[in-house]
Amino acid sequence: MAGEKILFADDEEQIRKLVSTFLQRRGYNVLVAPDGMEALKLVRQELPHLVITDVNMPYMNGLELTRRLRENHKTSRIPIVMLSARKQAEDILSGYQVGVDDYVPKPVEMAVLAAKVETLLRRSAAAPAAAGAVARQGKVVLFLHGKGGTGATTLAVNTAVALGTSSSYRTAVFDLNLEFPNAAMLLDLKPERTLADIGDNVLADQDDAYFSNFVQEHASGVTLVSASDRPEAAELVSITNVQQAIDRLKARADYVIVDSAATFSQITLAALDASDGVVVVTNANLPSLKAALDVIFVLTKLQYPRERTLLVLNRTGTRGLDYEQIEQFFGRKPDLVIPCTPLFDDAADQGKPLVLAGPDSTGAATLRELAAKIASAVPVEA
Repeated sequence: MAGEKILFADDEEQIRKLVSTFLQRRGYNVLVAPDGMEALKLVRQELPHLVITDVNMPYMNGLELTRRLRENHKTSRIPIVMLSARKQAEDILSGYQVGVDDYVPKPVEMAVLAAKVETLLRRSAAAPAAAGAVARQGKVVLFLHGKGGTGATTLAVNTAVALGTSSSYRTAVFDLNLEFPNAAMLLDLKPERTLADIGDNVLADQDDAYFSNFVQEHASGVTLVSASDRPEAAELVSITNVQQAIDRLKARADYVIVDSAATFSQITLAALDASDGVVVVTNANLPSLKAALDVIFVLTKLQYPRERTLLVLNRTGTRGLDYEQIEQFFGRKPDLVIPCTPLFDDAADQGKPLVLAGPDSTGAATLRELAAKIASAVPVEA
């Protein structure tokens, strides 16, 4: 069974070194993390065949790490072993309740750990492999904002069209604003079916022909999937089906542009876990800037890569802080500044993206620049 990739998370450096060295000597490829948040970051980069985690760690403990792994369909079947100095029955049961496969008490008996690792890997190999089962194809870019009214949906839709028309990429828009979705309106489309219509069913159990019922195509070639079409349907959208929809779209498109609501809900976090890049959108007024700073703070706490995060200042030229004040506020320059122009509203009223309605306008030029920056920050694999 040698050669499998094992992720080991423990906040004690001595234990990390001891266990990882032991596993490496047995032929395993070992990734180490000091806490659950770092472990999730490593999982985003490459899926392990098995996870070993301590229960007590800073920032994110082993129970929360296990819960997050079990919620994601890509990692839901990865075997998980939990280490703990706790020996109370209720503490052990709490691990099993969130999805731990086996338990090893501390201090760790290496022979026992090795036997359990080998057993779980053997059992996992007999089932469909979790690690590497989903081939990475298109890139996912998540548009985030901390306050409504920033124009993030307008930018997301226009960026998708710009990527498709200016650079000939296959692009898709996934409207993940569950309560007040507007992407379809900006494309003059009316969703016939949304993910909310799936209800308790699981998208993973259906073939691609079934998924096609939820995909609409715009005249520009951009495709659209809407998670919901009305506020009361929001609760019908499951995290698992959102993850599956993103994967299905990645198989169809070079870029999947995800438009989210102004919230860090579990569904937004699931989209973040699947994303290859993030665009944080803000206006120049103080409430919007404060909300965007909070978004960036959360991304930093989640250890999302800075080089794959773009900060976009939208609708400049109206009342608000000046550029130098904004730069001081964030401690960095915005990656792109998009001027305020009534052409955006005019195009929206027509149900036509500005990059198509006014291709020669300054606004359209900055949208094409945003598309180019995304393609540079998150390049499509050849």
